[in-house]
Amino acid sequence: MIEVVIPAHNAAAFLRETLESIAGQTRPPGLVTVVDDRSTDATREVAAQAARELPVPIRLLTSAGPPGPSAARNTGLRASTAEFVALLDADDLHLPHHHATLAPLLEADPARSLAFGDCSLFETGSGAVLVPSHHAEAGLAPGMGEAELFARLLRSGIFGTSACLLRREAALQAGLFDEAMMYAEDTDLFLRMALLGPMARTGAHVSRKRVHGHNLTRPENRLRFIAAIAGTVARLAARARVGDLPGSPAQHAAIAGRVEGAVNAYLHAASLEGLAAYRAAAGLAREAGRGGLALRPRHLARLVLGPRRAA
Repeated sequence: MIEVVIPAHNAAAFLRETLESIAGQTRPPGLVTVVDDRSTDATREVAAQAARELPVPIRLLTSAGPPGPSAARNTGLRASTAEFVALLDADDLHLPHHHATLAPLLEADPARSLAFGDCSLFETGSGAVLVPSHHAEAGLAPGMGEAELFARLLRSGIFGTSACLLRREAALQAGLFDEAMMYAEDTDLFLRMALLGPMARTGAHVSRKRVHGHNLTRPENRLRFIAAIAGTVARLAARARVGDLPGSPAQHAAIAGRVEGAVNAYLHAASLEGLAAYRAAAGLAREAGRGGLALRPRHLARLVLGPRRAA
């Protein structure tokens, strides 16, 4: 069975259309779980009405953890008994063949931890396509191998959360979403899942991501995402050093080789934001054993003089 898990915080404006995209699947899910994350609008009412009117079983749960999509998704994953779970943000859309495209990739190989496809980004209201292909935007080429996909995932998200299908047992074994994370929490989990089993990829578009004024991925949160990725890479490297990390030697080597670049990217972005942000980045650099990077003259000049004068 496939179950769809939707974290929903004040999602009343978009949730009905999101649920209708699931009802239109050519391979219907066995269950749709909407997890309300402390909504103060009509999210729960929209979900309840959809449960009465749409031809798919819909249940409504309340997030059992701290605020944020990580705990809401974990609530749904822990309550699920499905073999496969499709994640769908409450403002995104699954294309009709999402399940029919991704499920066979997992069914073909029990070792695969997750499968993912491509997605486009569209503007709410006008419907204009802003990014035709997330894969192209992330630099993914056809035929790219598992090792290169993993290396790219160490840098940033290479597929949308709503464009994947998880093997639930692999997600549980990986430790589920880190509920302390609000940014790049999906990439953090997907990396841990990729260490347990290979990822399957298709170039087919399987979802559409809505862009609006309240997305966590909006530009003003860029530093938070860079910091989160650097923290994830540093944590994985620390676990690998003490023998507490699954995965292959090649994956461990890729993680170790990415630490300096991830920390350096965080320091660079933080130096543009001011002293408080730079202190936080320098602290992570020390924890990762790369404290000397915080003393690089270009970072310090950028911090003191500003980016234009430092250049």
